[in-house]
Amino acid sequence: MNVTRRNVVAGAAAFSMLPLAVRTDANTDIDVAIVGGGIAGTYAAWRLASEQPRLRIALFEMSDRIGGRLRSIAFREAPHLVGEAGGMRFLPAHKHVFNLVRQLGLPARGYPIIEPQDRLALRGRSYTYADAEKPTKLFPYNIPPSDQATNSRRYVEGVEKIIPGFGHMTPARWLRIRSGVRYKDRLLKDWPNWALMADIFTAEEIRFSQDSGGYDIAPLGSALDDFDEELLGPDLSKPFLTIAGGYQKLPLALAAESRRLGARVLTETRLAHLSMPGLPGQPFRLGLVDRADRTSVLSARRVVLALPRRALELIEDFPARRDPHVAGLIASVVGVPATKAFLLYPRAWWRDLGIDGGRSVTDMPARMFYALGAEKERLASEPANGFGLLMAYCCGTDVQYWQQLAPQAPREAAGFQWLPGNSGLALEIHREAGLTYATQPPAPLGACLQDWTVDPYGGGWNLWRQGFDGIELADSVMSPIPGHALYICGEAYSPYCQSWAEGAVERAETMLQRHFGLKPPQWLG
Repeated sequence: MNVTRRNVVAGAAAFSMLPLAVRTDANTDIDVAIVGGGIAGTYAAWRLASEQPRLRIALFEMSDRIGGRLRSIAFREAPHLVGEAGGMRFLPAHKHVFNLVRQLGLPARGYPIIEPQDRLALRGRSYTYADAEKPTKLFPYNIPPSDQATNSRRYVEGVEKIIPGFGHMTPARWLRIRSGVRYKDRLLKDWPNWALMADIFTAEEIRFSQDSGGYDIAPLGSALDDFDEELLGPDLSKPFLTIAGGYQKLPLALAAESRRLGARVLTETRLAHLSMPGLPGQPFRLGLVDRADRTSVLSARRVVLALPRRALELIEDFPARRDPHVAGLIASVVGVPATKAFLLYPRAWWRDLGIDGGRSVTDMPARMFYALGAEKERLASEPANGFGLLMAYCCGTDVQYWQQLAPQAPREAAGFQWLPGNSGLALEIHREAGLTYATQPPAPLGACLQDWTVDPYGGGWNLWRQGFDGIELADSVMSPIPGHALYICGEAYSPYCQSWAEGAVERAETMLQRHFGLKPPQWLG
């Protein structure tokens, strides 16, 4: 059917006012179908099963694991030395995730980012962060020496050409003015971030900023989205936290609790067909394909698509997506290419350099190294048994370099593969690590790679595209077809917390309160 506002509005308001438990119908197979076993989907299942136990709830995940882009890995030789192939940390300011972790009783600990002895290796020179603060330790960029200092005001001064008062902007003031700010007669949402930066900074300034920061500017991201994250998001200078034993424990715990409360959680079950009801209140029809390629059809009162953009596009038969309004909402974000690779070492050799943990940055394709296994924040339940784990993390164009070095992974692996320590990819990362840390590390024992650009993810995280205002659009994406109980939630369409698990949980919680009648949980504060 061609879904338009005109043919769905009639009767929708009255229908939506009735509690869901009252509207259950013996002619439907389930009350709520949740598609996607990442953090947003498992959270929605857990909250609904906890608060409305009469509902028949089913969660469907196409892969063989729960977690989505939270994926914790460990080598067989060091099972308690866990690396995060996906999301890896959160802040106390991420109130949904922080309080959820406490509510579930999961063990949180500190996650170091930059320590004084971590390294910065740019244009052939490698300094510790402590040394890089000295005026005699400069990298060969054609910028004033003062601009290499961490307390440089060059960025603030540049942005104030676009947003007067940026250096003292409060979140409240930014929310009042953000949608109307113009630069050269164009709204900020209509500027791609890279073009705006290129208009106010020199090429060398941009190169130094990207090289030293570890992240590339996304070519299709909106400048407004970038400033929203900077001015409305949490303070990233505060100490980070993670979950001891793996961040993936969070969605796994939510899925386990959902099952205990009566919800069905099925993996290796792919949504291939989703048809809209003819009238509001009538059931959706879902075509599901299992691991044996067998198709089954069931009906559901409400459908939650807890999926990123690329996974939504992969639903083979989804007639509603042909509606220009719905298609435009789905396409309002863009996935950011990202990969993570891990090398297992017989020992944490970075301790010889005075490094316990944290991040070192290079302008080589590996871009960021995280040293794992000797952090002072580790709990007694996380013995490294003498091993060391080095994570290489990059995004943007460098991802293509690692894709060329890695063998083709099976489609069902969704971008993840184990590799020998002497593979081409492992040896190149090992070489770059030696140059970054200015030492000769021992040979790696093994490696693995997660490429988040592949289906069904389409990127490590998502950004609002040029021409779109995430704060204005987020609620429309959540309920894309007025009058029908079809909802989209997850990190991809978070107003200003994309790239964080917090964005996924906040979107799911907001959806449950607005469209399912749930009240804010007491543990949220």
